[in-house]
Amino acid sequence: MRVECAVFLTGLLIPSASRGLEAPSDVVAFLGAARHHIGERVTLEHCHLVYTTEEEITCVGLLPKDAGGEVRMAGKLLIRVGPAETSSHQRALAHCAGGALNGSCDVSVSGEVYDAARSFGLDEARLIGLREAAIRWPD
Repeated sequence: MRVECAVFLTGLLIPSASRGLEAPSDVVAFLGAARHHIGERVTLEHCHLVYTTEEEITCVGLLPKDAGGEVRMAGKLLIRVGPAETSSHQRALAHCAGGALNGSCDVSVSGEVYDAARSFGLDEARLIGLREAAIRWPD
């Protein structure tokens, strides 16, 4: 009983920012609450990689098609992959550099949530990103 209690109390002492989201979250659902997760590690599903550059990748969350059959964007995140993810970044450059929303660039991505707006000199958090990110490809 003492060991169980000690493990439980130790878990309460760990800051919530270091825990991150327990389970993978859909990127569209995450975008609305992203600012509340700065500093946490998260895993996001259905991240559509577009506009890949040498420095970063843009991930967009897509809403269901509207009545006219048009795809709508829920928002975007900047992805900065970790040093161990060079091959994933190169794959993104080769296949996801443009704005096409093809299925091969619909990935799962994990990383630490950060305020990317500050790196652009903006005062308020308007653009959220994931740094030290790892990409899991669909194949």
